[in-house]
Amino acid sequence: MSASPRPLPPRTSHTCVTCRARKVRCDGRKGICTNCERLGFACSYDENVAIEVVDVSASGTTSISVPRRRVRQACLSCHAKKARCSGQTPKCDRCRVQGLECVYRPGKRSIGSTSFAEGASQDHNNNNTNLTSPATTPDANRASFDRQMRGQSMGSPAGSAAAEMLCPDESFDALALRAFDKFFRHVHHIPMFSFLHRASLMERYHAGLLDRPLLLALIGITALFTDIGPGTKEFGARCIEESAGLVMRDFEKPSVLRLQALVIITKHRILSRRFSSAFMLHATACRFAAALRLNHENPAICFLAQESRRRLMWSLYMLDTSISSGQVDFALWPSPENQVHVQLPCNERNFEFDLPEPTEPLKPPDPGPDGLQRTLPDVVGFLALHVRIQWIRSKIQQYTTSILANTTMESLSQLPQRSAELAAELEAFEARLPLSFRWSEANLRLRAYSPRLGIFIMTHVWWQQCHCDLYRLWITGTKEALPASFVTQMSPDFVSHCRRQCYDHARTMADMFAQLLALGNEIPVMDLDLPVCAYGTARLLYHGFKNGATEMSMTRESVEELARVCLRIVRQSTAGPAAASIPVDLEKLIADGLTLNTPKPPLPPVPVSGAMLPPLMAPAPTPTSQGGAIHSVESPSSHLPHLTAGGPLPAGSIRPVGGHGHNHNVTNLQHRRDSTPINNNNNNNHNDGTPMDGSAAVSVATHVTSGSNAFEGALDGLDFGLDLFGMDSMPYSGDMMPVYGGMEMQM
Repeated sequence: MSASPRPLPPRTSHTCVTCRARKVRCDGRKGICTNCERLGFACSYDENVAIEVVDVSASGTTSISVPRRRVRQACLSCHAKKARCSGQTPKCDRCRVQGLECVYRPGKRSIGSTSFAEGASQDHNNNNTNLTSPATTPDANRASFDRQMRGQSMGSPAGSAAAEMLCPDESFDALALRAFDKFFRHVHHIPMFSFLHRASLMERYHAGLLDRPLLLALIGITALFTDIGPGTKEFGARCIEESAGLVMRDFEKPSVLRLQALVIITKHRILSRRFSSAFMLHATACRFAAALRLNHENPAICFLAQESRRRLMWSLYMLDTSISSGQVDFALWPSPENQVHVQLPCNERNFEFDLPEPTEPLKPPDPGPDGLQRTLPDVVGFLALHVRIQWIRSKIQQYTTSILANTTMESLSQLPQRSAELAAELEAFEARLPLSFRWSEANLRLRAYSPRLGIFIMTHVWWQQCHCDLYRLWITGTKEALPASFVTQMSPDFVSHCRRQCYDHARTMADMFAQLLALGNEIPVMDLDLPVCAYGTARLLYHGFKNGATEMSMTRESVEELARVCLRIVRQSTAGPAAASIPVDLEKLIADGLTLNTPKPPLPPVPVSGAMLPPLMAPAPTPTSQGGAIHSVESPSSHLPHLTAGGPLPAGSIRPVGGHGHNHNVTNLQHRRDSTPINNNNNNNHNDGTPMDGSAAVSVATHVTSGSNAFEGALDGLDFGLDLFGMDSMPYSGDMMPVYGGMEMQM
């Protein structure tokens, strides 16, 4: 007879109601469990006093009245990025810093007593500091970046291959990470952008603390230089516009992060041919730097922060030299050895791995007691050398510009000595280079697959270009040359030596370009400097051959071959509208062919007024008066479409739009903007078509007064030509040809 199983007693629950609702383990301690005691919750084991379950019919979810330590889930943006969310309402910390819209998904743990939609609406009404609100952006017609992040379509321009580009949270995060990878792989080696530290940037981004303008600027500049996806060129341009609007909206609160974004925006403006915008933004950036005292060392911060600030300051200086191009009036840092009190940047290894080590000041040390140059420290890399060669080139440009602006017999007598001093600085620069830093085919091939190949090339190219800038004063017929009447008074041997040096260094640059192409690899992403130097090299060689320069010693075939090498470099080097017109003009130059020009009779020399000639000058023939004005062989203003009115202007000068000598109808006046022509269709006629004589001229300031008026010219803008940025202009097929350093040749 089998015994019947004994009935089991009913199982007693040892989990309190609160822990069961929270779905956490409970120790079942009598009275109050450990969890409820620690968190201050009410603890009960009586199932008859269970928590109240409230049905929220509007959202179809339920909520419980148990107090919780964690108020709500992570927002959708942080959840998609898998970033830590503070859970604050109406915006978490990450969304507030990056200017994203913060949306919480209602769930079973959400508190149903308050609707999030109502809270979000109240936040939108009370918070007027939303940086991406369409009402606060520079262009109210442009779609808000927040709506783009939520997945609304961003239509591409008509005719684009990409019909639209979707940027939800997930895809934008992927786009940003891809842009970071492309930037540090291809763009970061450009000296203007070397102030960013990758590990620090990525850590800040993943923590949700990266400044929004800097994030957008990085995407924009990377999209311009590289391909980060279909439709990203237009998207990058919109990112730059958004970033500029955010920076300028809070420009009264400068910070290093905003300054970094502003430098990137300014460079993007130059590459996009928006030169007047870049000119004004650069001035704002320099004021930011002065307010933040970036031109002084700050020992109170860590090494990485100090080095980043130094690199940012030197980026501003290099940007300043490219904009001013020897025009001291336009330079904001004309004498950095006295204005910038920070050392040169360290090499990339020390910056990447946080290895503090002092470098050198901008001015190199004097030779030792034995007269030999001091060895270059290992901590000094190519970025520091690039800054130093730009400083030497700036001094050369400032000196040659001052000579051309005020050519006197006294200044001519000092030219040989000053030229020798500047040439000695260049030779000392090269003498201090270690063997691994010097130009050779072996060193070039060792860097063939290195991201530092670009700065290695440009440092040596600029060294060659400095010699061309220094000796181009004697290449008669070029814009940067002395008048022939002064050249004839100098020693023929000295002039021939300078011309030979100029042509030799131009040919050396062309040979360097050929060695770069011989590597067989793609040319690394480069700044506008490389195509500009290649273009100037080809024009200089063509000019020398076409004018029968005896110092060249080159055949027609060799000149044409080197010109085609320069054309290949220009085509493969730089992206952006500013570089797009360079190969067009170079192709036109090659298509025209090489024909020797008929020599022009030399101009008579200027009167010396009985002054004693220096020893290096030949005796002058009988002086002939030229009305007291010294002009070059061919006025450069004749090749500048925007300088055709009111007589010739010197290079780099600015003419007010609608200035004297023109009659403008007031209804046609407008401010001059980038690539925006001024409507001057009615300059010489009344509205009824009758001619307007000078006595009946309408003032720029008013329709009423034709005499003197205090507001005359008050609405005039500034015509920022390409000369202002060290570039020259020439008309070809309705386009303007950008060239740095006054490399335009009059042929």
